[in-house]
Amino acid sequence: MRTQGGYQVSRDPDDYPLFLAVREQDVDAWEAFFESFGLPTAFDRLPRDELAGPLQIVLDPQPALKIEHVERYPVVPRTETIEYMYEHYAQFQSALAMLDRMYDNLDLGVTYRRRNGHRHEFPQPE
Repeated sequence: MRTQGGYQVSRDPDDYPLFLAVREQDVDAWEAFFESFGLPTAFDRLPRDELAGPLQIVLDPQPALKIEHVERYPVVPRTETIEYMYEHYAQFQSALAMLDRMYDNLDLGVTYRRRNGHRHEFPQPE
């Protein structure tokens, strides 16, 4: 997910999924591309113990991709990104909370607490 300033989700050196929206017609090409580097692809996030290494590519096939640009980078529109994040809430809860704080007009009502029970504070945009 790319926001103003960027955000990385579900990052752990031992468990590193990359979520990638692709056109349905390009799925085979993306799978072949990542396979050429020995990187596993899947359509759902796999548990770490089912993988040979920490990196996995989670493909999200779409009939078409709507593209916008943020800071000159091509991105999926924010509304579609948020819908995807809700579908995969366990991985994106902290990102949803961050977006809720960054953008006054979202009103997502999402809170995030770290495992130790402390509230995670996100920096306010300037």
